[in-house]
Amino acid sequence: MKMRINTKKRKEEDKSSFLFNYYGASMKPTFKTGDGMMVLPYGREKVRPGDVIVFRCPERGNHIVHRVIRIDSKGIMTRGDNSILDDPWILNPGNVIGRVVSAKRAGRNLRIGGGRIGMAVAGLWKLSKRIDSSISRALHPLYQRLARSGIFHGWLSHFMEMKLLYFKRPYGTEIQLMMGKWIIGRHIPQQDAWQIRRPFRLFINTSMLPKGVQCSGRSD
Repeated sequence: MKMRINTKKRKEEDKSSFLFNYYGASMKPTFKTGDGMMVLPYGREKVRPGDVIVFRCPERGNHIVHRVIRIDSKGIMTRGDNSILDDPWILNPGNVIGRVVSAKRAGRNLRIGGGRIGMAVAGLWKLSKRIDSSISRALHPLYQRLARSGIFHGWLSHFMEMKLLYFKRPYGTEIQLMMGKWIIGRHIPQQDAWQIRRPFRLFINTSMLPKGVQCSGRSD
């Protein structure tokens, strides 16, 4: 799923910057749902590999935030930090709204590095995803069999309280499954299946969970 953002307001003290709200999964762990992102237009500066940029998707026209991973004569290539695959589109400077310079999370301002620092971060995330993918492939059959067996269903509920939170999104209602302070599952509008973090799929019977309500129209 590609991350989408909603413009919330223009920052009053700096008329050249914009504040965006993040939600989605494609830029984890750099961003988390609910983060506020400060975006600066490039002006005369050039887009650099490693920068985290907000752009208008040339295929669908919606706003997306991903990291620049390569620039050549064809244009600007991007990728989400939570993916090992490059985006299928090629951007031109006219698609780019600006560069993410910081994120606000739980009252803290987090600096978002670009350029060489950003490329180093992107390389680390990609390496970790490849390692995680290799381990997951090896253990996936056993994990799936245990999850389908249901032998652990309901076990965690005896130790920690679980609750559902509902959030209205442009495409429908997103539902989050919380265990204490942690989000362990999410149902995204326009998707049929629940996304449950490992290893919690072993303990959750997803057939008993509600599904989000989808909107008939869409709004970017």
